[in-house]
Amino acid sequence: MGKLTKEEVARREGMSYALRIAKEKGIDDLEADLKMRNAIDLPVRCSKKDLDAFSNAAKVNILYHVKVLMAVTLHDEFGFGNTRLKRFLERFDKKASCFEGDYTDWEMQVQILAEECGIVIEDDTRDINVKV
Repeated sequence: MGKLTKEEVARREGMSYALRIAKEKGIDDLEADLKMRNAIDLPVRCSKKDLDAFSNAAKVNILYHVKVLMAVTLHDEFGFGNTRLKRFLERFDKKASCFEGDYTDWEMQVQILAEECGIVIEDDTRDINVKV
């Protein structure tokens, strides 16, 4: 038997991975794993634990950058100094924790802005859920 092609090695690794999931967790978990991986084009070698760690790190990084941008904007455009910026950042963190605790959602926050401030923010999000 000759040297295996990269495709054949990948195929065998995938089959081995699928068999392991089926044995350890069952067919339903294997099906869920396959759907998730196809939806985001995730390599087999990346575990759910690794994906969750990446996702959580990305959320923390995005939140950090949004806070910095908002704080700089409030300082530059509206004259917020040390005291008001600290108050803003503390309140921002409290609001963010409300999402973590499922006390609110984005639709509710958009509705509050519309009703209380007359500001309508159009939903410009992108669909990241791909049906398999």
